[in-house]
Amino acid sequence: MEKSKIILIQGALDIELEYLMAHLENKRLLKIEEYEFYEGYILNQKVVISKTLVGTIHSTIATTIGILTFHPDVVLNQGIAGAHSEDLHIGDIVIGESCVNINSYKMPLKGKKEGSNPFEWELNKRARDIKNADSNLINILEKELTSSSNKIYKGILGSGDVFNREYDRIHWIHDTFHNLCEDMESIGAYSVCSEFHVSCVGIRIISNNELLQEEIDKKVAIELQQKILPIIDRLVGGE
Repeated sequence: MEKSKIILIQGALDIELEYLMAHLENKRLLKIEEYEFYEGYILNQKVVISKTLVGTIHSTIATTIGILTFHPDVVLNQGIAGAHSEDLHIGDIVIGESCVNINSYKMPLKGKKEGSNPFEWELNKRARDIKNADSNLINILEKELTSSSNKIYKGILGSGDVFNREYDRIHWIHDTFHNLCEDMESIGAYSVCSEFHVSCVGIRIISNNELLQEEIDKKVAIELQQKILPIIDRLVGGE
């Protein structure tokens, strides 16, 4: 008998998971240290919901545990993100064709009292190591979300342990990495999935745009989950 395919769905915050959790049937909790995994079914599809916690280290650990424990066929990293383009607004959705580490630099040598200039920083090897999503998953998300009232974009997710709020710095990062948005978890998921050869894709809904002074609205995380829920089976090859 062919084993049921499994999708591991990740979110860092409670609000990024609560709608999906409310629709998870036959729920069973497995807690490994501080990382929570909820097994169950959504619309007859086997699902593991992972609360990764916030940050790249947490998402890396949670993804590793999730893959080694549940052996998922697909990892979907989802949640909110801040825009790095003036074309994006709160509620827009970004499908991550790839992901880059926007928090990995080499500084030029400076002596005492010579100060610091982040615009002189150079990308190191890890920052240049672009991680790609599964092209089939990208195509499925794009197709299934075509009729959405939200604007859908495909592009690069920027990820790192930083909350950028400086106009010039955000533009520098965008010009350097060509990313559409920033979050604190997706690079961990993409990197681990790449190492373990597990299909992965990230999808983010814009919660704020500091360039346009659009203040953060975490409630849009619910809206993204509402879009994801009816297409979960498609992502693991359902009809």
